[in-house]
Amino acid sequence: MTATLEPIVDAGKPSRMSTPPPMWHRLPAGQFRLADLAAVGAAVGAIALMDLPSTMRAVCLAVFMAIGPGAAVLTWVRIPRPALPSSVPVLGAAIITLVAIVAMWSYRWRPPDILWVEVVAVAASSAFWYYRTGNTVMAAGRQWRRRTVVGPARRSFVRQNLSLLLSGLAIAVWVAAVPGLPGVDASYYGLLFSGTGPLLAVCIVLCSSALLVAVRGRQLLPAAVAVGAAITVARVTTVVATEVPLYDWTYKHLAVVDYIMVHGRIAPDGTDIYAQWSAFFVTWAWFCEVTGIPAITVAHVFAPVMHVLIALAVYSAARVIGRSRRTAVTAAFIAEITNWVGQDYFSPQAWSVVLVFGMLVLLLASPRSPACGVLAIGVFAATVPTHQLTPFWAVGAACLLCALKAARPRWVALVMAAIAAAYLVLNLEAVLPYGLLSGGSPLSNATSNILTSGLPAKDFTSAVVRVLSILVVLTAFACAVWSRRRKRPVLALGIVAFSSFGLLLGQSYGGEAIFRVYLYSLLGCAILIAPAVVAAMDGVGGGVRRVLARAVAVIGLTGVAVAGLHGYVALWPLIFETRAQVDLMETLTRDADIRTRFVMLRLGGMPSRVNADYAELTRFNPYYDEPVSYDLWDGRDPNLPQLKATFPSEDDLRTLNDDVTDGVYTAYVIFSEQSNKAIRYYGDFRPDAVGLVQDAIRRSPKWTLVHEHGETAVFRSVNEYWAPHNHGGER
Repeated sequence: MTATLEPIVDAGKPSRMSTPPPMWHRLPAGQFRLADLAAVGAAVGAIALMDLPSTMRAVCLAVFMAIGPGAAVLTWVRIPRPALPSSVPVLGAAIITLVAIVAMWSYRWRPPDILWVEVVAVAASSAFWYYRTGNTVMAAGRQWRRRTVVGPARRSFVRQNLSLLLSGLAIAVWVAAVPGLPGVDASYYGLLFSGTGPLLAVCIVLCSSALLVAVRGRQLLPAAVAVGAAITVARVTTVVATEVPLYDWTYKHLAVVDYIMVHGRIAPDGTDIYAQWSAFFVTWAWFCEVTGIPAITVAHVFAPVMHVLIALAVYSAARVIGRSRRTAVTAAFIAEITNWVGQDYFSPQAWSVVLVFGMLVLLLASPRSPACGVLAIGVFAATVPTHQLTPFWAVGAACLLCALKAARPRWVALVMAAIAAAYLVLNLEAVLPYGLLSGGSPLSNATSNILTSGLPAKDFTSAVVRVLSILVVLTAFACAVWSRRRKRPVLALGIVAFSSFGLLLGQSYGGEAIFRVYLYSLLGCAILIAPAVVAAMDGVGGGVRRVLARAVAVIGLTGVAVAGLHGYVALWPLIFETRAQVDLMETLTRDADIRTRFVMLRLGGMPSRVNADYAELTRFNPYYDEPVSYDLWDGRDPNLPQLKATFPSEDDLRTLNDDVTDGVYTAYVIFSEQSNKAIRYYGDFRPDAVGLVQDAIRRSPKWTLVHEHGETAVFRSVNEYWAPHNHGGER
């Protein structure tokens, strides 16, 4: 028996001389009109202004943001169809961000009125289009048709629907696993090694199998379902298995949003760097103000939504450069499973990554449509007041794309550079204390901000994510060479994938630059790798070579999926937050005297910035909540091993006892299970350090135990000779 292979132009895409296989499933399709989408967006935006439950209003406003403004713009600007899945929501997000921050800067901060103006503008766009073309909304329904959905002849139900069955099984196992997932009491090795956590690894393996089966069977819809299942397993877990958002630093961002909602303005200069890069916070303060939904609820569901937008961006980027749908969906899956970097929480970083990925989609489409390049300027402009680092990678990538004629018009890069430079100059005073450049050694700048280790679990996780990151980047480079040898253009993708490494030439970003570099590279790396995976599953070649290629694809994708999931949830017991802890810190910080200080040995579990009152405390004392680990050393002291071995000495305890209360009206020393675990995990101090410090605090007459539950303990010291000095902010 002989096998007939189809000629391959792009892996997964038959050549013009071949007939599309009968198993290629078609989706419902019709005469898609952006004016209709904008009209729907305007309608749901108007619903968000009605007196309805806050959750319903929030969903409606989110839909408006996703489809309304972007569709209204693209009703009049023609761009390549493959760019639409990403460009519609990203343009909407950029427009909403720009309108919100401009309204704040111009002292026109009236959130409901802002939404009314946006809804009317979007509705007017559709109405004018209908008037110009003589169409109506009702006409759209009559134009829709359904293409036949066919399957391969003479195939059993299970074989024909195997991918969907695997995805369904993954979700079923995930639903069964969620109730048994632990919280703070999870293993030091992370969630996959705790409670029912191992079932999550089974789920992600099933998702990978579903994707590969769909790719092999040329099934687009099942492949997309596999991507959705992977996002559910990896990211929705952080929602359904927790009461409140993960990470202490999430609450710093919620505090900034709360300040804007309480005072109707951005926090004063000198509070923190968020005062200058506030577009993200203003946008979500507007969202919460309009809908009445608590910001903590938005933060809780934020990560899965960001991953859906990232998947759309990767898919669209692959399509606009000519990759097949199967390859594009595979790229979206790869980007999802390799993204172990925990930068998807409620943060300016996550928002700016989504915007920049959408901007790159437009730039990649611009050789076919220069209008895309012009639209990319608007998206880029929204990132500039959102985040400090991301726009500079984005403008660097844009300059390379334009200089090498991979994006049009070429003057777009100059406009972007001018916007970024002008904003930096205007806010230079806020940036200089952090340093514009941190050195010219890429190796030094690529060093992590955590140089110590206390447990084998930490070493294990570090090894997993480092090997995974190196493997992804090297595989992408090898696939770029492979594609180039087959006469496929890779220049633009190479820029998107590897340009972020240029950041290491001058900035360490506090030891976090390497994480950002990897995160930024995933868009290009995933698209470079995807054709090789699809080609392997299609069985390019013959005999042993075909079997070996397919085995490498199956084992590699499955192993990467498990490793990526582990990297994402490995710190679960350290980053897990409880409602009781957040409520306690809300009580302690609300209307606190400006001379209050909060001290922990290491951050974890007890966020000290949870509401608007943080601003006045910070202006009075910028270090009011700095942990002891920051005071003792900067993480790069050559005497770090000696400091770890000796802390706390009697002198350390005496200094801690005196310095914490010096010049302070009320001082709190706080211990939490998450903090204690983090100290042991990273090896910040000797093993008995926490016990020694806590015993000394308990013995001291200056301190009173005001709360204790498990390992969480809060001690308070009040200087009775100092009169209270509340800032008395209005609420």
